[in-house]
Amino acid sequence: MQLRPYLTVLLSLSFLAFSSPVQAAPMDDAKSAIGEAEALRAAEFAPEHYNAATGKLAEAESLLNARKDTSEVVRLLHEATLDALQAAELSQQFTSNFPELVESRDRLSLAGDEYVRGDLGERSEKEFAGVVASAEEGNISTAHRKEKIALGTFHAAQVVAAREQFVRPISKAVAEARRNKARDYSPKAMNEAIQTQSMVEKLIKENPNAQSEAYSLSQKGQYLGNHAIRVSGLGMKFSSNPSSVESWVDASDARMTTLANTLGLKLDRSQSPDVQLALLKQAIEEMQAEHKAQIADADKQVRELGDKLAKYEGELSDMAEVRRKLQLKREAEAKIKQLTKLFDPEAVEILLTPDADVILRMKKLNFLSGSAVIPPAGYPLLDNAIKSIELFAGRKVRVEGHTDFIGNNDYNQKLSERRAKAVEEYLKLQMSAEGDVITAIGHGEEKPIANNETAAGRTKNRRIDIVLIAPPAVPGND
Repeated sequence: MQLRPYLTVLLSLSFLAFSSPVQAAPMDDAKSAIGEAEALRAAEFAPEHYNAATGKLAEAESLLNARKDTSEVVRLLHEATLDALQAAELSQQFTSNFPELVESRDRLSLAGDEYVRGDLGERSEKEFAGVVASAEEGNISTAHRKEKIALGTFHAAQVVAAREQFVRPISKAVAEARRNKARDYSPKAMNEAIQTQSMVEKLIKENPNAQSEAYSLSQKGQYLGNHAIRVSGLGMKFSSNPSSVESWVDASDARMTTLANTLGLKLDRSQSPDVQLALLKQAIEEMQAEHKAQIADADKQVRELGDKLAKYEGELSDMAEVRRKLQLKREAEAKIKQLTKLFDPEAVEILLTPDADVILRMKKLNFLSGSAVIPPAGYPLLDNAIKSIELFAGRKVRVEGHTDFIGNNDYNQKLSERRAKAVEEYLKLQMSAEGDVITAIGHGEEKPIANNETAAGRTKNRRIDIVLIAPPAVPGND
C-alpha cells in the first residue's frame, strides 16, 4: 500500500480552514497515519517523529476540546499527519537497513524478562537506541558503526538468555536423573541427554541466533533426561521394594487387557507379554485390512459409476481426473478428522481446496511487526504441523507468507518471504527434508482473506499458510 498522498491531507485542511467547528476528516487522517506508524513499530524505530506526531495530536485534541483557535488545530493536525507519515517511512527503512539488529533484539525480547540478564538487557537497549537515533537523523554510516557494537552486546545477552531458555531445562532433568542413579538404571538415555546438552551449549555459543535448532535440540534433551528419570525411578523403586514389581506388572497387564477389550479380543494372562502384544498387533492389522477392503469396495463402485457416466458423456479423460480428485478429497477429509485433534481451531484453521490441497492456516503464529523471528509459542504449533505433514506422506509442502497492507508493497513482499523462509527452515530442520519437498514463497499483501481496513481484518491477513499439495496425476494412469 502506498502512503496516503499529501494532497488529500492538504485539501482536507484547506476545507477546514473555512469551517467551524473543525470537521472530522483531518483528525481521522492524523489518527490513521499515527495508527499505521504504530503498526510499523515507529515508537521503536523512529521515536522522535512518532512522539512528535502523537504529541501534536494530543495538543490539537486539547485545543479542540477547549474550543480554541481553529487554525492552530488545523496546523497541528497537518504537522502530526506529516510526522506520522515520515515515521512510518523511516521505520520501514530501518528494518530494511538493519535486519540483523532488529531480529537479534526481537529474539531477546521474545525470550522474556525471566531469561534476560538485567545489565546486558539494559546495555543492549541503550546501544540499540543509539543506532536508531543516528538512523533517524539520516546518519546511516554512523548508525552502521554503532550497529556493530550493539550486535556484540546483543550476542552476549542472547547467549545468556538462550542458555537459560534451552540448556537449563536439560541440565535440571539430567541433575534429577543423576540423583535417581540413572547411570546405573538408564545409562543410554542418560549419556544421550548429556551429549545433547553439550551440543546445545556449543550451538548457542557459536550462533545464538539459531534458536529454531536450539529449541529442537532442547526438546530432545529434555525428553531423554525425563526418560532417564522415569526408568531410574522404577529401578530404585524395585530395588528398595521388590514386591512392587508385582503391582507394576499387574498394572501393565490391566492396560493391555483394556486395549484388548476395545479390540474385541480376549487375552489369557498365562500368555507372555510378547505373545499378547503379537495378538494385539494381529487384531489391529486385521481391522485395518477390513477397513481397507471396505474403502476399496467403495472406490470400485465409484469407479464403475464414473466409467458409466464418462461413457454416456464421452468425456472419459475428464472424468478420470474428476474421479482422481474426488478420491484425493475423500482421503484428505478422513485425515483432516484426525488433524482436528492436534489443533485448537482458534490457533489453526484447516482448509480443503477444490483441488484437494490441504491448507494449515497458522492463525496464532504471530510474528512481531517487521520481524521474521518465530516466537516461542509458535514452535508447538509447527511441531503439530509436522505431524500433519507426516500424516499426508508423499505430498509436497509449500509455506506461504502473507501480510496486511500496512507499509509499502516492496517492504511487505520481502517481509512475507522472510517469514515463510523462517518456517520452511524449521520444518526442514525437524524433518530432515531435502530438495524441493518443502518450499517457501511470499505473497506480501496480494492475497488478503479479510478486510484490510479494519484491525481484525489486518490480523487475519498477517498469516502463514502451510499448503500440503495434492499429488499430480500420473501420465497414462486413468
